[in-house]
Amino acid sequence: MQIIGVILIAVVIGLYFLWFWYTKNQEGAAAKSESGVQVFNILVKGVYSPNNLKVKMGQPVKINFRREESADCSRYVSFPDLKIRKELPEGQTVVIEFTPTKPGEIAFACDMGMYQGKVIVE
Repeated sequence: MQIIGVILIAVVIGLYFLWFWYTKNQEGAAAKSESGVQVFNILVKGVYSPNNLKVKMGQPVKINFRREESADCSRYVSFPDLKIRKELPEGQTVVIEFTPTKPGEIAFACDMGMYQGKVIVE
């Protein structure tokens, strides 16, 4: 019985690392262009999906977050570098807009840091 428990724990840990590797190695999602605005739709359900967004510097960005879960961790999204923090009510779409002015990465995350993403500015 003890061996079964150890095997189950090993499988769970292995699946976690596989999930972690997959989410960290995703290509940046390309924007849908609407009248010169780079638009993304992000589903919040266990993770931000997609969690890596590729944008062009100097062009406005519009990110639509839709939270489809009730976990407290995903209740807020923050973009610390942009000084943006918004509540994500369950079942509603919340829009965050900004225009990136320099190349690099802009991180975003939930308040606990369990849900993470980044905007890759090129």
